Amino acid sequence: MSNEHRDGAGNRMSREQVQRLAPQELAERSGKNLVIYDSHELLYDALAEIMMEVVKAAGSRPTTMILPVGPTLHYPVFARKVAESGSDLSHLRTFNMDEFLDRTGRAVDTKHPLSFRGEMMRKLFDQLPVSSSFPLENMFFPRHDNMEDINRAFDTYAPEGVDLCIAGVGPEGHFAFDEDPNFRHVRVSEEEFLEDRTKLVLVNTSTVDMDALVAGCGDRSAVPPFAVTIGPHDVLRSRLMVLAFYAGRFQRTALREVLFGRPTMHFPGTLTTLRKNSDGSLSPRSRDKLRILCTEEEAGIVESRTI
Repeated sequence: MSNEHRDGAGNRMSREQVQRLAPQELAERSGKNLVIYDSHELLYDALAEIMMEVVKAAGSRPTTMILPVGPTLHYPVFARKVAESGSDLSHLRTFNMDEFLDRTGRAVDTKHPLSFRGEMMRKLFDQLPVSSSFPLENMFFPRHDNMEDINRAFDTYAPEGVDLCIAGVGPEGHFAFDEDPNFRHVRVSEEEFLEDRTKLVLVNTSTVDMDALVAGCGDRSAVPPFAVTIGPHDVLRSRLMVLAFYAGRFQRTALREVLFGRPTMHFPGTLTTLRKNSDGSLSPRSRDKLRILCTEEEAGIVESRTI
């Protein structure tokens, strides 16, 4: 987590000041393109509409997206919009952000309850109308045994970065499974981290706890111990970055870190406010290239209470 916070005008703010800002002050003080929705249903509709905007803007040109599992409830809405509009998706290619690996380091079977590929098939591919002409081979799913293939696909179909990346940010700052890479005896520089592409990772203890609460009914043993994930290099090169905060009050601090925190690999979500350029440098994203979506629940004041 960043120990330095600044508002959109560059004024230094304390962590306490950031946490006590009322929801209606967040966009104005941060200068970021933040939209707070009245409900999660409206947020999911907005995400689906953004996907439609990118598809329509591309026309018959190739279109590429990095897509997460979490959130997922916008995918059926997108499929419905595709059906209603008669959109052609034959030029669309999607890259899944990540996938869980079992204790032996192999991708979990699609029948596993936490299989990201299985979830994408149910929520997106199987929902799309046949008339959209979206072939399964245009969906790229990272596995333990195809990491170089995923990197080559990025280089082939998105050499300047994908058109759209949708991402969430966890309470400890991860996007995809890109967490602070320094743990135990491992020491990684920020320069190295920013060059990371598709890779294997040990799932952080705090991420296990979060997934157990959200998806596993509190059963930590249900969460696989490893994952394969797309690295910062390809995520940060995306042309349009859309961050979705959708999972309730435990994302309140993460939202405020992204809005006000200094970009750092120690809270990787803060790096999504930057774009990685072709020369490897980082530059702030313009308002139209960074959209942050949440509901009033995630935008609320950060406060602790007894349970």
